[in-house]
Amino acid sequence: MPQIIVDETLHQKLLQILQPVELVDAGGQVLGRFVPETSRYHLDPNISDEELGRREEAGGGRSLGEIISDLERRL
Repeated sequence: MPQIIVDETLHQKLLQILQPVELVDAGGQVLGRFVPETSRYHLDPNISDEELGRREEAGGGRSLGEIISDLERRL
């Protein structure tokens, strides 16, 4: 894939992006899309191990069959 070297100003802006974004010019014309490399971020859900354990033990939710059945009824 071809590469474009960005200046320091754009580089600093791109480092702040945590999700895919559209790059547009001053007139709103879409130039392209930028998808950041997520490997440089450590995304922490801020949930304790105890809370994760509690949620797992609580069970609940629906089975895959129930979800599919519900979606089929909506069609």
